Amino acid sequence: MKVKRYIVDDVPEAVQMIRAELGSDAVILNTKEIRVGGFLGMFRQKRMEVIAAVDETVSKAPARAPALTRVLENMPKPEARAIAAAISESAARPIPSNAVRERYTQPPFSDSGRQPITGGPSAAVKEPQAERLTQIELNKPAEELAASAAPNPIDPLDRLRSGIADRLKSDALAAAEPKPDSFRDSEIRDETSVVLQELRSLREMMTIMTKQQTTRSIPESVLNWSKRLASQGVEPAYVEQFAEAVGARLKSGAEDGQAYEAARDVLLAWLNEAKGEGIAPETRIVHFVGPTGVGKTTTIAKLAADQSFGQRRSIGFITADTYRIAAVDQLRTYADILNVPLEVVFSPGELTRAYHKLADRDLLFMDTAGRNYRNELFVSEVNSLLSLAEGAESTLVLSMTSKYSDMKAVASQFSKYGVRQLLLTKFDETESYGAVVNLVKEFDFRISYYTCGQTVPDDIKAFDPEEIVRKLLGESVDD
Repeated sequence: MKVKRYIVDDVPEAVQMIRAELGSDAVILNTKEIRVGGFLGMFRQKRMEVIAAVDETVSKAPARAPALTRVLENMPKPEARAIAAAISESAARPIPSNAVRERYTQPPFSDSGRQPITGGPSAAVKEPQAERLTQIELNKPAEELAASAAPNPIDPLDRLRSGIADRLKSDALAAAEPKPDSFRDSEIRDETSVVLQELRSLREMMTIMTKQQTTRSIPESVLNWSKRLASQGVEPAYVEQFAEAVGARLKSGAEDGQAYEAARDVLLAWLNEAKGEGIAPETRIVHFVGPTGVGKTTTIAKLAADQSFGQRRSIGFITADTYRIAAVDQLRTYADILNVPLEVVFSPGELTRAYHKLADRDLLFMDTAGRNYRNELFVSEVNSLLSLAEGAESTLVLSMTSKYSDMKAVASQFSKYGVRQLLLTKFDETESYGAVVNLVKEFDFRISYYTCGQTVPDDIKAFDPEEIVRKLLGESVDD
């Protein structure tokens, strides 16, 4: 077998070269787009690599040559000589430079390459007859050739014209046949898709127009407070809900003071639903979970001091934060200051031992390692440490200095595991408080505390919706 590689601009050019060098029995094994030339890997040109091969052991005669030979033997000699001369003339004549390219550029690629016929048979027989002679004769069955040649000797070229006309006529009739049901179903699906797309566009347009109309009908003072919330980082969807709720409480021409009171009432209604009751007297174990650097350990120390001195409850510490260097030492320092016991666990199997040693304590605070809790694998890992016993609860700790998108991702992960308590830290390090509204509206959390500094035990406060509203809206213009 002879194999040859061609680098050409396109496949039709390769076909011409293959037929000229390897013959009509050659086959294309592979085509691939490559880039050649250029300078330092840049400005390289697209070319086509074509691999072709031909089996030199196979006879070079066309597949239908034996049938044609038998027909020629049975025909009268004058006609046989005329057809043989025409075939020889066609084989000797070079292929026009654009013939192959036109064949492979006409749709579909794998078809015979003939154009649909819109006129009569005479409109189709405009190509040189000698070029079409071999193709038509080789494609016609041998019996048809013999039947047409034996009874009445006629001019071979007339018979070829008739064969071309018959073939083109049959192709035109095949193209005019009704399409199968699958084609009709495909057309119906396409039309349905177009209609659905138009309906979606109309719905989006109506939504935009409705919002524009609503915006025009909202008082200027309400728009100002809405912009204030947007600048605080409240999500656009909740800003729209806020504007609609405040606008519904006001009449046209309302003063700024009235708009402030309405805005305050709306936000209070939202935040009051999320206000927690703190650590209940019947709670015995509180787990603290959250990302790295949000202040879980310091927050535990603040709450332990409040529960120990304020509520007169005996406290115990458990830590599973063995990933961070000196994390255990930090909590041990707070334990020594508060005079409370500390147990360190390295696996869920050690929790039973720790609970047994601290069985005499009223309340246990458990610290966990901060990890990338956007990854559900780490969330499930820390969840295996959380006790499901009665009197146990888990609190998610998030920092107000984080981006809301990150806070939302972490909160979404833990909410799937049933965490419903939320504690927010670092209120003193930001002036944007919109994340509080976003978390309250997005998730079913209860917020009991927030921290506003590093001082233990002072910088922790009970969640106060009034204070959060003042931070969000600022002071009233009438104050």
